[in-house]
Amino acid sequence: MLPCLLCSAPAQADWWKFWQSSSAQGVQVAEPFIELRSGPGELYPVIHSTEAGEWLLILRRKTEWIKVQDEKQRVGWVHIDEIVKTKAPNGEPVAITAPRFDDFRTRRWEGGLLMGEYDSTAVNAAYLGYWMTANLSAELSAAQVLGNEGERRMFGLNLLHQPFPAWRVSPFFTLGGGQMMIEPKAQLVQPENTDEPYANAGIGLRWYINDRYFVRAEVRDYKVFTKDEFNEEATEWKLGLSVFF
Repeated sequence: MLPCLLCSAPAQADWWKFWQSSSAQGVQVAEPFIELRSGPGELYPVIHSTEAGEWLLILRRKTEWIKVQDEKQRVGWVHIDEIVKTKAPNGEPVAITAPRFDDFRTRRWEGGLLMGEYDSTAVNAAYLGYWMTANLSAELSAAQVLGNEGERRMFGLNLLHQPFPAWRVSPFFTLGGGQMMIEPKAQLVQPENTDEPYANAGIGLRWYINDRYFVRAEVRDYKVFTKDEFNEEATEWKLGLSVFF
């Protein structure tokens, strides 16, 4: 983490000496100009413009955006594509790595929210996963199924195998089980709530939007081990957004 240079901003004449005495990285503008925005995003307005030959201090980085301070002590945000066009103090192009979608491989935790249908009934689900290796993760999940006949709440543990983790659109396989709590709707006679164990297996796709967010789609087959003579079988599909953290 680079120090905050705003807390003790130097006079413009001493700007160069201040940079040399700090641990901040300085870059020189090589393009005709670079626009500084008020925040890290294209929707933020341009508030300053720095011309070729001027120097910028790198203050911090937020995904694809860099917070900088120019020689006039003006602060703003610049896209990383503009920073890679600047020059380092030795005159060489700046060596800075742009975020890539496969940076997720350095992350261990993920979570997401998904929606879909369980046996033609609406289902909402959430999960939390931990990657033990590049190909294998363990997930805790919770889901709610609301239908005309009542409510189902499912709590499960799944193992997910991703054979091609470097692919932007990556298939996966999942296997697991858990407990299903079934609460029928009240009729003329008060029904009895039941808890049933279940097992599931499924396939899916993960589409990595960037180094942090991805879209997840999956289909699972369930077998619910009921107390009746026959076990219950159902198919579920879900689609949602997940995030690494």
